Amino acid sequence: MLAWPLLFSNASMGSDWLLHLWYLWHQSLAIRANHFPSLYLNYSRAVFFPEYAFYGGTLYALAGILSLALGDAPLTAYILTYCIGFAAAYAGWYWMARIVGLGRWEAHAPGFVFITSAAYITIVYGRGDWPEFIGVSMIPLMTAAGLSVLRADRLRIWPALALLGASVLFSGSHNMTLLWGTTFLALIGLAILVLVPQARHMLTRRGVIRIASLLVPAVLVNAWYLLPAIAYESHTIIGSGYLRGSRYWQTMLHNSMHRVSARNLFSFPPVVSTPGYLIFSLPMLAVVWILTSTAILLRIGSRGVWMRVLLIISGVTILMLLVMTHVGIIEALPRPYTILQFSYRLESYVLLGLSGMLLAVLVLVKQSGTPHIKLWTWTLAPVLLVSTVGAIQQLNGVPLTGNRELILSSYLNVQPPGFGQPLLLEDYTTTAVPMMTNTEVIPTTVYFPPSAVNHDQISEVVHLRAGQLVGSNIGGGPEVVHVTGARVVGVDPEGGDVLEILPPANGTSTETISLSRGNSLPVTLGHLLTLIALALLAAELTWLVIRGLIVKRTSRLVGGIR
Repeated sequence: MLAWPLLFSNASMGSDWLLHLWYLWHQSLAIRANHFPSLYLNYSRAVFFPEYAFYGGTLYALAGILSLALGDAPLTAYILTYCIGFAAAYAGWYWMARIVGLGRWEAHAPGFVFITSAAYITIVYGRGDWPEFIGVSMIPLMTAAGLSVLRADRLRIWPALALLGASVLFSGSHNMTLLWGTTFLALIGLAILVLVPQARHMLTRRGVIRIASLLVPAVLVNAWYLLPAIAYESHTIIGSGYLRGSRYWQTMLHNSMHRVSARNLFSFPPVVSTPGYLIFSLPMLAVVWILTSTAILLRIGSRGVWMRVLLIISGVTILMLLVMTHVGIIEALPRPYTILQFSYRLESYVLLGLSGMLLAVLVLVKQSGTPHIKLWTWTLAPVLLVSTVGAIQQLNGVPLTGNRELILSSYLNVQPPGFGQPLLLEDYTTTAVPMMTNTEVIPTTVYFPPSAVNHDQISEVVHLRAGQLVGSNIGGGPEVVHVTGARVVGVDPEGGDVLEILPPANGTSTETISLSRGNSLPVTLGHLLTLIALALLAAELTWLVIRGLIVKRTSRLVGGIR
């Protein structure tokens, strides 16, 4: 139901939605040509533009591989990943609920409230932020799989695969979601460990080792792009705006605060925010049900472990709500948190908290043993029905305009004819070298054809004197692109690197300028760590499969003897 506009329409869902599809397509083409994901986007305006070095590299790579596996079908792969995101979020909540002892129908409630929430659906259809959607959707599944692995007597293949897959995607999709999501989980986890002694007893040495043996390599799988992103994010135009005293980030935050006003958040029915199809209303009926249930439980004297857990999750959820609605708090946080851009991004964690509160309430109701309070649980059914109706109404309002397939007919161009002005990609232009002024525009340009890049390498023969400055269409700075025959000395007003020609090795006037993947420590070490992590995970999974077969055969043999 939630995916029907994706599955049964040709709507473009907005520029960001199309742009992520275009990125996925080009990464799949790079993998098909090079047999390995690339850090760079090569398109009509630039070669070696480090798009995948700073934004969602692993997600684009995995989706690109899926596209190739489906027969070079990027659109099918793209839509399938959205369906996987919905399923992962729902399954994660259901799995968590079953782990803590809820019955089959109650276990559906937390996930149901989460995936039908207006703000969660808005990420897909209003904002088109695919990497953020995937990152947020993996949090419930990663948490449930982590609890399963932690509580088990030994490591089993399917929970291990779930934890690995969710962790790789969570840490390899959207850097801002990785930062805030990790902080949110850490706040709740640490508070439970400190305030709930029984939880500390679950934290066995074997369990922690099992979690670490999966989680650490899973995160390191993303080192190939995360290390360059961490090392060089302040060297980019989008990152340096904060460091140079610009009010870029502050302006974006202030301009988005009206979307998380009380009128938008605490409204029933939801308020559609304009311009654009954006809805950020909280699931108010579910909130009322949770608060009413908590009051009833406190009145009948419900106490113990799960009441503490409920109060902890409630406290962290309220904290996230306060941070989201008060720009001054965000601006007072350390720099990585302040470059949030839009405060409504934090609503995902408020929704996660609300679903966690609902889960805790249902556990308390089950543990109460009071018939009347158990009957109260059935009042949740109409709440879920209203959530369903609200989601259907929201989906019916999605503008089904545009032609998504048109973007896939435009190789090397960000936008084909009919999409307005071409979108210029400049966020990751380097600031490690000076920006040339208009009076310093270089008349001579060395052009590297984007279609000629092969295995992240390209060369051009030039006839220029040593020391001459020339423009180029190179999109990456010296941190992430290795240049031979010239050196990067600046960036021209159009965004391309300015090169200084170096003396030719043979003393002639002919020089070959070659480009290849950067050889700086973060780039080289990142790729090395990724390869090591993949090897470790392959060995660990192979051992789990072999051990599982041995255990199964031994059990059959023992059973036959008996």
